[in-house]
Amino acid sequence: MTLQFGIDISKWNGVNDHAKMRANAAFVFVKATESWGYTDPKFYANWQGLAGHNRGAYCYVWLSDDPLRQANHLCDIVTQAGVDWKYDRLVLDLEKSGHGLSKAEVSRRVLVMMERIKEVTGRYPILYSRKYWLQDNMLLTDPRLINADWWLAYYRTALPYPLFTPEMPPPPLMPIGVNKWLFHQTCEKGKGREVGVGSYYVDQNRFNGTRAELDAYFGRGTHNVYLPIISNPEPEPVEDDWNGLLKVKLWSQHDPRWANDRMGSSGVLMKHQGCLVTNVANYLDYLGIDIDPHRLNIMLGTRNGYQYNYVGGIKYAAMYWKYPGVLFPDKIQRELSDYTWYWNGTGWETQARSILSSKRPALGLVDFYAGGALNQHWVLIVGERSDGWWAVDPDTGTLINLSKYQNKVYRIVSYRRTL
Repeated sequence: MTLQFGIDISKWNGVNDHAKMRANAAFVFVKATESWGYTDPKFYANWQGLAGHNRGAYCYVWLSDDPLRQANHLCDIVTQAGVDWKYDRLVLDLEKSGHGLSKAEVSRRVLVMMERIKEVTGRYPILYSRKYWLQDNMLLTDPRLINADWWLAYYRTALPYPLFTPEMPPPPLMPIGVNKWLFHQTCEKGKGREVGVGSYYVDQNRFNGTRAELDAYFGRGTHNVYLPIISNPEPEPVEDDWNGLLKVKLWSQHDPRWANDRMGSSGVLMKHQGCLVTNVANYLDYLGIDIDPHRLNIMLGTRNGYQYNYVGGIKYAAMYWKYPGVLFPDKIQRELSDYTWYWNGTGWETQARSILSSKRPALGLVDFYAGGALNQHWVLIVGERSDGWWAVDPDTGTLINLSKYQNKVYRIVSYRRTL
């Protein structure tokens, strides 16, 4: 059986002949992003030139950076370029060392990215790496990693220019604990011009299967070996024990009623970064305002309630804290004593108790993924009991114990009804 041939490209391959590329490569992987703030300048041209072909977009992952932001950036950039998740695939490029993290932490961060991508696309990403990097940098014990769609690099020592290096025959070397591979990067100095790339050299790859199996993997056939992993709808949230707690709505930023709403005129969606807007809508609802996250987002977007900034070509939206009082001037005011930051996540309890004693919830800033830089996420604190502090988490739409976030809160914000 002849294993299907493909290539992977980035800005370094120059101006490409996409028609020739389609004719000579059964699949193409295209560099889209790096970390959370960079977009390959050739991505849009390459991606759109390969529309309708078996294609994947990859992120060169910086393990030391926020995994959620990297996953969201990749999804956002590919979405803006034009995508159909039935056919198009995403890839995490795992090869950057010097991150200073433990193997367990690297694996955890990769899983965070995998789960976010599955949430957006309906299936896990392909994982690109090589045997010895994986063994030196990750723990491959989780079934999601062991059974991942692995794209593994293993090729011959490159010959000097202007010689081309022959492909390394499959299979690739596989890390301990992994016993199957899907793609093999067989060469880093193949003949570029023959397959339509602008550069002299090109990376070459093989798919572990027939053309029918390859097309099925990219959603274009009926073969059932490589069916995509589809997310099952989450069940409706069930109200937990509210005894002694302020009873608010169990709203999630991932609720299908507003999950895919863009935040104002930005390039991000509520399900990605709408935790604060969801919480503020919940807070206002508790104070008697007829509002929900969908309508609050519209009001903020149409009445200058967002501050916008660009990062890596993506337009982000941040809500102005004062705006609930601007939108509802006769009903709502923001507390003036909420500018305190608790830089180590401790000492916030006194302020939270003061707010809760007046029968109002408190907005709390937590670290979504502990370790490294603060990954900002907002929850709505609704009370303290003998079993700990409790909050509604908009990521899940459930009542949670703050031990989920190590009982650390970095900022407290509140609103009240006007007199």
